[in-house]
Amino acid sequence: MFIDRAKTFVKKLNISNVVMAYIMACTIIPIASVATSRFLTTYFYMAVVVIAVLFTFSVCRLSDMRSYAYLLIPFIVYEMFTMVAQGKSNILLAGYQVLLFLLPVCLGYTVITRRTTIGLYAMLTALFFTVTALTTIVGCSTDPNAARILATTQTSQDPTAIGYMWRNIGGYSFVYSAVLMYPCVLLAYKMKKLPLVFVLGFAAIAFVLAINTQYTFALMLLLVSSLLILVKKTVPLGKFIFITVLFIVGIFLFRELVALILQRVGELIGNPMMTEKMTALFLGQEAVDSLDDNRAELYMMSLNTFLNNPFFGTFAIGSWGSGGHSFILDNLALYGIIGGTLMAFMYRGIYTVFYRPLKDKPGYCMVFWIFLQPIILSTINTGMWLEVLCMFIPIILCWIYGADSYRIKKDSKPAIMPVKLLPREETET
Repeated sequence: MFIDRAKTFVKKLNISNVVMAYIMACTIIPIASVATSRFLTTYFYMAVVVIAVLFTFSVCRLSDMRSYAYLLIPFIVYEMFTMVAQGKSNILLAGYQVLLFLLPVCLGYTVITRRTTIGLYAMLTALFFTVTALTTIVGCSTDPNAARILATTQTSQDPTAIGYMWRNIGGYSFVYSAVLMYPCVLLAYKMKKLPLVFVLGFAAIAFVLAINTQYTFALMLLLVSSLLILVKKTVPLGKFIFITVLFIVGIFLFRELVALILQRVGELIGNPMMTEKMTALFLGQEAVDSLDDNRAELYMMSLNTFLNNPFFGTFAIGSWGSGGHSFILDNLALYGIIGGTLMAFMYRGIYTVFYRPLKDKPGYCMVFWIFLQPIILSTINTGMWLEVLCMFIPIILCWIYGADSYRIKKDSKPAIMPVKLLPREETET
């Protein structure tokens, strides 16, 4: 029986599946990307990216081409602004950066429109994240600052960073990507796609990962997302938003109690630095100012720059002046209202294509949080997290709800039941 299933599985594989699996591995698994650079050179991966993007256009149905183009246009315009702002003169390298930025959007759109081998991609996503999380935990247990060193490395050729990647230790991007995937596991449990033992196992791995890598916001996002286990999958979106607002107001009113709870959590994990950062967010301005990494001041720098140059940002005057710690606020500072409009169109396109089709499904309130969480992270940290928003999460959602959940529904007239014509002799009176 197993051999027959294996043969059937192998027969379904094709070159597109292999390329997709390779791109997923290079995105999630550090050792895959460093091995590619070492043995196949970066130009090989560049060629794979170009071929993959072209492939998504070649297999796109004519009926989907318009929606595909509308989805990509804001991303292309945004990258053009970025290229001009950074003054890139190498056209080949600049074009590659554009395709690299578009790659997860293109692949995610192709996956949900073709709706093939979803189970394989979901399995690979879970496997790659779990294996890399375990190796990262092991690596950071011996080198506690490894993940943070990877986040601050100035060049990909840094020997220390390369050494950590050969040990398959994930850095900033991997840790937060794993945290953003965590609510998908809770949703899968709610939809009876995963047993409780797997959910508890992944939750334990995610929390240990955040603690060992010393990313404070990652731990706090995990704590907040864990509350989803208390939410019924039948809760309407409006009620969920109302409960969320009440929750935020409650945190503000009882912030000292929340800070005390987080302090107890920090004492349990035994990390004074993370404890100080978590509690400082709720203890007022003086506590925030006492931190070495004053994020509030950096956020205000970007916000003030935007308010001083609201229409075109500093892009028009050739100056930067952003804090460098918030994707959304920094873009407002650099590109003004134009940048804000582009971001709005990008997020609107992502929501329309990858998340809104599930609005009538049970558990949609959790799907909405899964979409909202990366935007919150982009507000308080760097990165847009397109790999998670447009590729990995849609793959898991497609696996949870079924491949046909993303099928485009067209308005149609009520079906008319065919009438069987009676023989002539029976109709005569």
